[in-house]
Amino acid sequence: MTRRELPLPRELWDRIPPDIQAALRVVIEGYEHHIATLEAELAALKNRVNQTSQNSSRPPSTDGPGVKRRPPQEPSGRKRGGQPGHPPHPRALVPLEQVQVVVPCRPQQCRRCGEQLPGSDPAPWRHQVTELPVPTPQVTEYQLHRLRCPRCGVTTCGSLPPGVPPVSYGPRLASLVALCSGAYRMSKRMVANFCTDVVGVPLALGEVCQVAEVVTTALDPPVQEARAYVQTQHVNGDETTWREQRQRVYLWVAVTQGVSVFLIRASRGAAVLRELLGAGYRAVLTSDRAKAYNGHPLRKRQLCWAHPIRTQSSDCGLL
Repeated sequence: MTRRELPLPRELWDRIPPDIQAALRVVIEGYEHHIATLEAELAALKNRVNQTSQNSSRPPSTDGPGVKRRPPQEPSGRKRGGQPGHPPHPRALVPLEQVQVVVPCRPQQCRRCGEQLPGSDPAPWRHQVTELPVPTPQVTEYQLHRLRCPRCGVTTCGSLPPGVPPVSYGPRLASLVALCSGAYRMSKRMVANFCTDVVGVPLALGEVCQVAEVVTTALDPPVQEARAYVQTQHVNGDETTWREQRQRVYLWVAVTQGVSVFLIRASRGAAVLRELLGAGYRAVLTSDRAKAYNGHPLRKRQLCWAHPIRTQSSDCGLL
């Protein structure tokens, strides 16, 4: 630890009585702090004064009369768009076996003499137009008949075929709603409007939430497989704050070379880390040395503090 220099030269400082030196040091330190604050404010003001539309995002109308703007560039004389010699980048043609409709366009007569033109071109000029089909929802109705037994009088209702969901939307529509809401970050209202305007399927806001819950339940098995895989691999772990129903929670992540797993929990403690990696985790864990990682069971064994590039033994925790 370096000792702070005297606020005055040594020959002057020694002339001051010792009982006054302490009070004088406090006064001088207060003035030094005040001067440093004023210097920082002055530097910020100078930076604001020197800002113009040329070196910041300010509009040109805020520039003063002394601001020198860049001289206008002389027109190059070239037309807009690609210049001569620029390599073309046309859209690649779809293979012919993947084209749904082929329309042959044969000329009927010669463009010079008008003679009839028979035959076909073995290598015609191909022009493709890609278009979306008109979205027409496919609605399948399952009529469950309720029949009364003529012998005992009990009514028996038919059941849905295997694989038919009990809700009013199929897996493809549910996947589209989950994709818009999750991957594309669309709000529930935007998803409902998209399904109504583009897909032709009106959905209420509550149905969008219900679809998300159904997809979450359907994806639970592969998510559990991913979590089991992560618990056997070297992991980079981290956590950050998150907002869930207007409450502050924490988003945990475990990143491996092939799979990343996320958890949203209200806690930032070591219990969530044990849930994410398992109580018997024995691979290499890389983290920012937060308190939660210090409480991990790996802490009870021998730890190796080394650069993450170097390979450690499987019983060594890299925190």
